[in-house]
Amino acid sequence: MSHKTLVNGTAYEVKGGKCLVNGTAYSIKKGRTLIGGTGYDITFGPSYDPVFANNTWEQIIAACHSGSAPSAWAVGNSKPMTIGGVDYQIDIIGKNHDDYSDRSGKAPLTFQLHDCYRKYWINDSSTNGGGWKSCYMRQTYMPIILAGMPTEVQNGIREVNKLTSAGSQSGTINTTADKLFLLSEIEIFGRVSYSKRGEGTQYDYYKAGNSKVKKYNGSASYWWERSPYGSDSTNFCIVRSDGRASRSGASSAYGVAFGFCF
Repeated sequence: MSHKTLVNGTAYEVKGGKCLVNGTAYSIKKGRTLIGGTGYDITFGPSYDPVFANNTWEQIIAACHSGSAPSAWAVGNSKPMTIGGVDYQIDIIGKNHDDYSDRSGKAPLTFQLHDCYRKYWINDSSTNGGGWKSCYMRQTYMPIILAGMPTEVQNGIREVNKLTSAGSQSGTINTTADKLFLLSEIEIFGRVSYSKRGEGTQYDYYKAGNSKVKKYNGSASYWWERSPYGSDSTNFCIVRSDGRASRSGASSAYGVAFGFCF
C-alpha cells in the first residue's frame, strides 16, 4: 500500500522514495508512521513497467499473485524465458481466462510458448484411452519440463483447471489440475472439428487471428493438443505445420507448445 505525508498543510500520497541520513540517500521501502499516537506499518508494493517485456519474471509472478498486473500488459505481448539453457519466447495468450484449481479465482494471465519446446509423443502406444488425464505426456513429460524451468518460475506457477474428454470416443469431460498443459482444439481454433465438445473456450490470442503455426528448430512443425480425437480410440488432435486442425496417432512425436499460469 501507499501512505500520505503532510507538507505545509497539504496531504501528498507517498509510493516510495529516498531519505537523506548523514548525507547518504537511502531507498524507502518500508517503515512506520505515527498517527494520533498510534504507530502504523508502512509498506510499498513493487512497481511494474507498463511494457511487459521490460519486467523480470519475478516481477511478473509477483504481479499475477497479487492481482496487480498492469492493464497495459496485453494479449500478444511476449518475453523470452531460458529453459535448459535455451531461450524460448513466451506469449500472453489470455487474461482472466483460466480458473485456479484452489477456487481462489481467475489467473490474471495465461502464457504459452510461441514455438515448440521439443518433440514428444502423447502416449508410448497408439491409444487415447484415459485422455489427457492419464496420458504419458501429462504424467511424465510435463513434470520433466517443469523441473527444467527457472526455479522462480517453478515456484511461481499455479495449478489451473483444464477440461478434456476422457478419450475412447467418450463425451465425458474430465477436470484436471495442471501446472503445465497442452491446449485443446477449441482453445486454439474456437470450434470443434475433431474433438469432443466441452474442452474450454478459445484464447483471445488465437481469437485475434494470431498465427497457429509453430516452429521447431526453425521449421514449421506439427504440434500436439491435449484433445483426444473424438471418433476413434487411437488418435489425439494436432495442429498441422500449416496451422490447420488435424489428428494423429498418439505415439507419434510432435512439437510441444505448453501453457501455464502464475
